[in-house]
Amino acid sequence: SITEPIREINRNVKFFEATGTSIDPVKQSVTCESVVCDGNSCEIEDFVVDYDRLIVMIGAQTNTFGIPGVREHCCFLKQVDDARRIRSSIVNCFERANIPGLSEEDRRNNLTFAVIGAGPTGIEFASELRDFIEQDGPKYYPNLLKYVRIKVIEASNTILAPFDKSLQDEARKQLERTISLADSKVQDLLPDFELTELLLESFVTEVTEKSIKLNNGSSVPYGLAVWAGGNGPLPL
Repeated sequence: SITEPIREINRNVKFFEATGTSIDPVKQSVTCESVVCDGNSCEIEDFVVDYDRLIVMIGAQTNTFGIPGVREHCCFLKQVDDARRIRSSIVNCFERANIPGLSEEDRRNNLTFAVIGAGPTGIEFASELRDFIEQDGPKYYPNLLKYVRIKVIEASNTILAPFDKSLQDEARKQLERTISLADSKVQDLLPDFELTELLLESFVTEVTEKSIKLNNGSSVPYGLAVWAGGNGPLPL
């Protein structure tokens, strides 16, 4: 993880967990607000920080490019809370697919994991998801593995665009390899299928509660959609 406690970075710096709401360049001050909680009761407190020099480093947020439904229906890969949400969502997908009476199509749709964006973040997540399915799937959901699909959706014609072609080819080879399980009994339950499918030159036009619409008119049903389409600036 690249997440580090901010106070560990430089103990000589004063850190305030707050939101800057306004800047007064004449008085050289920043007005901030912070949520202060006492038990179950919380209130917002305002305070002012004076400065000699002001450096603005507000970071970035996930860029949805204004595509309808992305923010409402996709998980992101940026904050610790995002990781917790994805973990819970993956388990929920398997548990939904395990309910008696579902059709094969329903089980397959519930266990379709869509990764939107084939940059470093999206490809790493797809690879980690493959590892989870191959290593932990047989222990908990042996009868459901045959329904699992990972679909990587990318607007360009390649994965890992910033990297050398040899790295792109190796990543593609690893993603598209045949699923391999240590448990031979579970392996025998699986049909011959591709666990990971790369949908290149596929631009997402809308994300609904249960499907992803693409620029070619097709749609991808999903149980979990993870958006790894890049970062954009935060509003200032």
